[in-house]
Amino acid sequence: MAPVKATRPSAERIALLAALADVHAEWEREHLAEAEFHPEGRKAGSDYQQHYLDVNPPVEAEDEFHRRARQAMGLSPDD
Repeated sequence: MAPVKATRPSAERIALLAALADVHAEWEREHLAEAEFHPEGRKAGSDYQQHYLDVNPPVEAEDEFHRRARQAMGLSPDD
């Protein structure tokens, strides 16, 4: 099988992904304090301590993130 040639995403795609990263960073700052931290049972060396809000966010916070992420990606926030 021939190697797959990597192609750079379009400027529009890069901008959308940067906007999504900004939404995630802001959402994380707003909701990290309300996330539960349960590292027990995780593999040693995992990055759970960096992503525990993403793993198990409060339901309302997760719904909010999805609405905001859809808006950032140019989609209807309510679909």
